[in-house]
Amino acid sequence: MESNKKGYKLPLLLGVFSLLIIVPNFLSPFYKQLLIEILVFGLFSLGFDIIFGFTGLLNFGTSVFFGLGGYSVLLPILHWNMGVWAALLIMIIVCSLFSLVYGFLISRFKSHYFVAFTIVVSMIFFYIAMANRPITGADEGLTFKVPPLNFGFFSLSFNNTMVKYYFVLAICSIVFFLVWKFFRTPYGKAIIAVRENEDRAKMLGYSTTNLKVVSFTLSGVVSGVAGALYVLHLGFSSAHSFFWLWTARSVWWTITGGVGTLIGAFVGPGVLVFFEDLISTWNPDLYLIIMGVIMILVIILAPQGIVGSIQTLFTKRGR
Repeated sequence: MESNKKGYKLPLLLGVFSLLIIVPNFLSPFYKQLLIEILVFGLFSLGFDIIFGFTGLLNFGTSVFFGLGGYSVLLPILHWNMGVWAALLIMIIVCSLFSLVYGFLISRFKSHYFVAFTIVVSMIFFYIAMANRPITGADEGLTFKVPPLNFGFFSLSFNNTMVKYYFVLAICSIVFFLVWKFFRTPYGKAIIAVRENEDRAKMLGYSTTNLKVVSFTLSGVVSGVAGALYVLHLGFSSAHSFFWLWTARSVWWTITGGVGTLIGAFVGPGVLVFFEDLISTWNPDLYLIIMGVIMILVIILAPQGIVGSIQTLFTKRGR
């Protein structure tokens, strides 16, 4: 059965990746920008899926990493005239250290205490960002000019939409591949064991606390990379990037795509962001209600999400 899964998944992923390389050449500038946002939101949902879908912890504070990743890129470029690569390196270091410490403190909480703590931390960071207007720009935010991508012998302008798109696609693809490989290692499978039965994982000799900290750190870094890409895409960030509503959106996208499927993290925002744009253009007054109805229908008709339901269908046919 496992070989059958791998048999259809790999060609499917390669086909989707090839399509993502070709499709932008036939899209209008607006839809190219929309596709960039879908990829960024997919990466953000992937960060949430790591901690929720693969570890079984409902973290309502992933917006903290999203905002921190954005400002960790913005501030070095704005104040220290750093290039994109150096700023991204700083962002990874900042998000890794913060996620590690945060995960170490929070991994001892269970159930609703864990959820409540993450919400509180998210709101604390939001109010800190709002209170420090000289640094964060508060609700008005900060704008900056994204420097060109320097490759040594040549550089590419980030103002070129195609350059920006392929840069985002490359980063998302690399991160997705690394996460995919990680959860196929013994350590990654041990984290999944924590989700399935934490007490049994302890009986097998695993330090479930350490496994949670690793998962939390990985989730935080991936979410931080998504926040950095979003800021580079817009050339702007504000304190609202820390607000819990961003986490709520990642929950919505992940559930729609399929919890614990990895690829569902990108399918969810791909479907919902497209329909949100389409419906809001058609009827800006009712689009939120219509999107809510769509979400309810997805939960009723495909409780495992779009990708999860498709996988279940393939499994049944295989049997």
